[in-house]
Amino acid sequence: MENIQLEGRTIENHYGRNVDKAPALLERWKKGEGVIPSEADIRILGIRNFGNAPELANNYWDTSTLSATKGKDVKVILPYEAGSRELTESARFGLNLINSDEQLVNYGINLDVDGRWEQLEGKGVYTLQREDLILDKDLTEAQAMKHKLLLTKLGHPDHVDGNFARSADEVAEIIGKTFELGESEHGYDAMMGQYLPGVSDKGVLKAWCVDGLGSRAWSDARDGLDDVFGRFAFDSVGDAKSNAEGIDKARIQLQSLEGMLQTGQTDQIGSALDERGQLRQRLLTTEQIYSVIGDYIGSANESDVRKAIDDLTKQ
Repeated sequence: MENIQLEGRTIENHYGRNVDKAPALLERWKKGEGVIPSEADIRILGIRNFGNAPELANNYWDTSTLSATKGKDVKVILPYEAGSRELTESARFGLNLINSDEQLVNYGINLDVDGRWEQLEGKGVYTLQREDLILDKDLTEAQAMKHKLLLTKLGHPDHVDGNFARSADEVAEIIGKTFELGESEHGYDAMMGQYLPGVSDKGVLKAWCVDGLGSRAWSDARDGLDDVFGRFAFDSVGDAKSNAEGIDKARIQLQSLEGMLQTGQTDQIGSALDERGQLRQRLLTTEQIYSVIGDYIGSANESDVRKAIDDLTKQ
């Protein structure tokens, strides 16, 4: 499958073993070339771009949302705070463990050495209990809308801390539109099953995979990290940045602010771009722009927002 072109970004297809692909993608993330999408990222990109890029929702994708299981405990490791492109400490730790030098246990990373299980704690890590969850079977839409594991991975504000939360409306959009497409495209009325590895006293880390609509859009953490049929996505804006010029390049930079600011704030900056470069003509500085929008931004996102504005105003 070829890479998928969206406005201002490229969703790259990295087919092959997770243990081979994760290290290379992490290095590219460190260089600022893009991000490994989370489960929520992939799902919302798929439903919102179904008309022009149906292959996003119709294929399976491994994600940077990680699963750690041991006994009855299920840890969800969310990779990013809402609106951020910075991997959390736990996600960086977990993704770094996915490499070809590891001796896999139950087809995943062994968490019972070097205190690894205990290190997967802190921001973005949520521990659930198997007995509280409907697992390994398709869900109705009503069940999906109340499923603790799914809602945690999607960042529902009732299930995660504020910095990791998407709006409840956005989470409902992801689930509702997935069921709508599943019914219209395949006649499904039950989908989005949550599939975990079998119960084991061993601590094991894996990456959550989002299945395509034809496979009922399951969330699956059973696949082996050395499976040759793995497929990580990489959300890259590099090619679009280097090929664009002037105001077009500024628009691409503005996209990196989306999710960090309130809609009205990005609209204000975007309106200036629509007026053929008036943002630059007004000689607005990063500090001037940030002084207007700073009250709407969490402190954790300040450095990301300032960098994006710097890049934008240089165009």
